[in-house]
Amino acid sequence: MSVLLSAPPTLSNAFIDLTSYVSDEDLEKLDVTILECLKNRLAIDVETSKFTAENMVHADALEFCDRDTSTWCVSDVFTPFSGKDDFRQCRGHRGDSRTWRPNQNAFEVPGMMEFVRSLPFFESTGKCALIFNKTGDKGVEHADHELDDLVSEFVWIRTKSSNKQFYVVDNETGEKCFVPRTGARVGWFDDHLRHNIEEVTENEGGGCWSIRVDGRFNEKFRKIIETSGFFGKQNESQEWDGGRGLQGILATQQNGPTFLQRENEYPETESEEEEYEEEVEEYEVEE
Repeated sequence: MSVLLSAPPTLSNAFIDLTSYVSDEDLEKLDVTILECLKNRLAIDVETSKFTAENMVHADALEFCDRDTSTWCVSDVFTPFSGKDDFRQCRGHRGDSRTWRPNQNAFEVPGMMEFVRSLPFFESTGKCALIFNKTGDKGVEHADHELDDLVSEFVWIRTKSSNKQFYVVDNETGEKCFVPRTGARVGWFDDHLRHNIEEVTENEGGGCWSIRVDGRFNEKFRKIIETSGFFGKQNESQEWDGGRGLQGILATQQNGPTFLQRENEYPETESEEEEYEEEVEEYEVEE
């Protein structure tokens, strides 16, 4: 069971360390769960996928939830206008518990979702994945997205048996800001910022790993991230960010990303209506 500690988060440049909010016991149990999963992954029939970044393979991934888009709109199946539209919608729904449902991997490795449910950061959780790099992997430095109207709500977790050397790039100085190099760590960073790993050395389990859990932050931790976080650059301001850039965007996401709340609104002006009709026509031609 997690014990919510009172110690404030520590800020290591671009990475907010939230480890003190998760009990050592829970992190130890998760470490054992992952080692057993990696050791027995063929025997227990877990499925892996490729985690790509900038059209290259960054890592292998064990996904613990599958995506269901049926709640995204009135129709039974979400139909994007384009790949870009699908990406934006998917990113916006990463923390949505109705979209991401536990899959066979979650059934095979029950300790993972038990740990996720114990985390004190979220009102609800969505996508969950273990990201695994084999010995010799160098990863791919990348940013997850460049959306001006979304800040990702998630935590990054490394258990003690993983030697993953992970860094986030300070977009102002270009400095690589490393997560403390040893021990279990839990934290957040703005995934508008570029990030990657150092080359993986030999380790128990045949490589190194981290876990990403997306969700909807509760009021306490939304405020902590909002006030302490180091945010990337917003290319174009949004009318609802209060002039505070991505920091202001996060503050408005209590009920999910604002653009999702507005996505079904009918165009308010003639120009917006024409733009909407052009998008529909373009989509119909592509089909």
